[in-house]
Amino acid sequence: MATQIGDLYFTRISANQSVQVSGPKQQGYLTFALVWEAKGGHFYGHGQPLCPQTDLNGFDRQRETGFVTPQVGMMVDIFIPVGIFEACANQLQRYDLDDRFLAKNHVSILPDRIGEIKDYLRELFWLAQHQPDWLNQPHVQQLVANDLVPLVIQAIPIQGSSTPTLKPSRRRKLIAQAEQEIVAHLEKPLTLKELAKRLGSSSSALSYGFQELFGMSPMRYLKVRRLNAVRRCLKASDPDSCSVEILANQFGFWNGGHFARDYRVMFGELPSKTLQRKPEVRQES
Repeated sequence: MATQIGDLYFTRISANQSVQVSGPKQQGYLTFALVWEAKGGHFYGHGQPLCPQTDLNGFDRQRETGFVTPQVGMMVDIFIPVGIFEACANQLQRYDLDDRFLAKNHVSILPDRIGEIKDYLRELFWLAQHQPDWLNQPHVQQLVANDLVPLVIQAIPIQGSSTPTLKPSRRRKLIAQAEQEIVAHLEKPLTLKELAKRLGSSSSALSYGFQELFGMSPMRYLKVRRLNAVRRCLKASDPDSCSVEILANQFGFWNGGHFARDYRVMFGELPSKTLQRKPEVRQES
């Protein structure tokens, strides 16, 4: 199954028996393949077993596609135009993602980073199935590119010891300003690229600052703040006049099932449970 969103496109390859796949790659694109699920064995890329929790594979443009599926499983391929990838890598100061890195064709990343990529892809696939017209809008396609490409690049560990740094005082000031921007735009689309532009900073400086101070990416931080904002609204709303779905959409959560899952993971209950409580009333002093 193939999905195209602007200049990016995606394929989902499902298997119900073990098969071998080989052939030329799409010219002008970098392919980032990840195992979505596997049962009864492993996916193998050019003879190397692929782990669903940690591995990205297939980005060497000089090699043909080559993998073997298990008895049951699914692989997702992300196709990013070379020019878009290189421009984003340069903007993020990831000069280590050069031809030497790409020739490795495989990289292991942290499980939570793979989880973030898969969560984003789940949202895209759901929207492609249920709201395709919304994804066909040019500004939405640009938004997806500005979200997903940095997400993939930032997930890849730095090759070597070069890490962009800021003085501690400047870093704290930058992240404080970023927090203010995020809070001011909880109900509006906001990408890492746009956030960096507004602050006159680089995307890499923001990413490293948030990772160091909060242990998460800026976009993950934005999601956490939005979930908390939804919760505050639910606790203050009348269940007879408030819709969980409409409120979630207001804060950028378009897939009700995924939103409910993320909400429950963070707060230990479903959003509908929060809404059913009596609205909180602030006591006057």
